[in-house]
Amino acid sequence: MSEVRIEHVYKRYNPNIPPAVNDFHLVVKDKEFVSLLGPSGCGKSTTLRMIAGFERATEGAIYIGDRCVTDHKTSTFVPPEKRGVGMVFQSYAVWPHMTVAENVAYPLKIQGVPKAEREKRTQEMLELVHLGEYASRYPNQLSGGQQQRVSLARALVAQPGLLLLDEPLSNLDAKLRESMRFEISQIQKKLGITVVYVTHDQGEAMTMSDRVVVMSMGVVQQIGTPYEIYSQPANKMVADFIGLVNFIPAAIKGDRVFMDDTNVSFKNPNTKLPEGPATLAVRPENISMSTVGGAIEGILEHRFYLGDAVDFRVRVGKELIRVIIKGAELDAIPDNTKVYLDFDKIMVFDNK
Repeated sequence: MSEVRIEHVYKRYNPNIPPAVNDFHLVVKDKEFVSLLGPSGCGKSTTLRMIAGFERATEGAIYIGDRCVTDHKTSTFVPPEKRGVGMVFQSYAVWPHMTVAENVAYPLKIQGVPKAEREKRTQEMLELVHLGEYASRYPNQLSGGQQQRVSLARALVAQPGLLLLDEPLSNLDAKLRESMRFEISQIQKKLGITVVYVTHDQGEAMTMSDRVVVMSMGVVQQIGTPYEIYSQPANKMVADFIGLVNFIPAAIKGDRVFMDDTNVSFKNPNTKLPEGPATLAVRPENISMSTVGGAIEGILEHRFYLGDAVDFRVRVGKELIRVIIKGAELDAIPDNTKVYLDFDKIMVFDNK
């Protein structure tokens, strides 16, 4: 069993500045794929390194399965090599003087696995990551994606119950990243392992994960399924970081929210907020546009062709609102035309 429990963990590098990780609490279920997502410097990689044992938590406790690997109160600290986890880094970290097979087999060699068994398991792992025919090659004879597969195979060959990945695809081009997302997801499901995955790429987190942990400035902002994170963001930071969104100044009056500089109002979906200034948010794909009528009047200023959709920019008062319409014709509505917008699935946040 490779459930991971992180109990109120802090990481402080300097007592005079806020913690790099501030009261992080999470339970990753056995065989679950959880991504830590956020901008650079938010604490996600530091959290992963504390799970791996490359960083010591300043406070709190970490359990892998039933085993406590870190506990500040009891001074418990199990070193990385004894935690039984696999780790894949952002840099490929493959040894250039070793062949692909030697790189992958190295953890088994350290464990004293007999040569015949070592060779068998190494070849099986290379087949799993589609590198079976590359066993005798050296890293400089491989592409970036192939080197990342070597790194993944080496992390998995010792059959860890927990796999930790720290931005493993960030050095790859967009098409290869998409392919590797699928491969990592398939391998995780086939082997039935627990994965904690660090990324700043929302696409990776949304497509690969069972749950996503969104972080900012060392603090967990929201934990949920990709659908929950996208459709029900906990605050403006999450809404802004996950997907595209229009933020529009507004004011709450009674059970309505009014757009600034207009007479347009909507039923307020966030009843927890008091009356007063607020921010109305709507995603570009949740806006319809027409030339014949609608709730909000504006002027179409520009558009961008996206292939399967057109990204329009509409001026409404002082605000430039982004509208994305799938299957729209690029020149159906000329620039500087009066248009009308209707919003669906609005969100309302405070102004913090």
